[in-house]
Amino acid sequence: MKIDKVKKRDRERTKSKILRAVGEVIEQHGTEKVGVNLIARTAGVNKVLIYRYFESVDGLMEQYVKSGEYTSTTSTEYIDNIPQLAPEERGKVLTGLMHTFMNDLRERKATRDLLRWEIGTGKSMLSEARNQVALRILSKIGDLPHYNDTSALVTFLTAGIYYMTISTDYREKMIDVDLHSDDGWKRIEKVIERIIVDVRS
Repeated sequence: MKIDKVKKRDRERTKSKILRAVGEVIEQHGTEKVGVNLIARTAGVNKVLIYRYFESVDGLMEQYVKSGEYTSTTSTEYIDNIPQLAPEERGKVLTGLMHTFMNDLRERKATRDLLRWEIGTGKSMLSEARNQVALRILSKIGDLPHYNDTSALVTFLTAGIYYMTISTDYREKMIDVDLHSDDGWKRIEKVIERIIVDVRS
């Protein structure tokens, strides 16, 4: 029994190393260079383990999107820790989630690069995985008390966050919002909060 626990812990540690390596490869070499050999070399593991744990590069990328390496809000741990919420608590939790998601994207170049690559190539191989994660999160939070289409609201906010965070890599300002300063992003955080708090059906 103890040996099984050690094996499981070692397996999870190796999977985490491989998932971290995906981000490193994207950031250092670009999304188009993502492949089994380079990821295995970066992670310091035998490439056989990638096939054993993830079956394929597509399977690995899908798990990457669902892991805390992509954004902390997509991790199983984050989602599992969302408690059952009373209707009046949902807006605050959703606001916090959107703020965390936005700040994760600001800090994670690999995630921005992956999104930019998908948009630029027209390939949305990971969109279904993202949709599954988002729907799971929304099912835990529930609809806002005064608005019954929370998924459309989150889609709108997410699209804006994607565009603005990706923009930080090639522009300093959007209108007069400084994309390279915390003060600029605090302004966006306030807007997100107001939208979520004030939205009505």
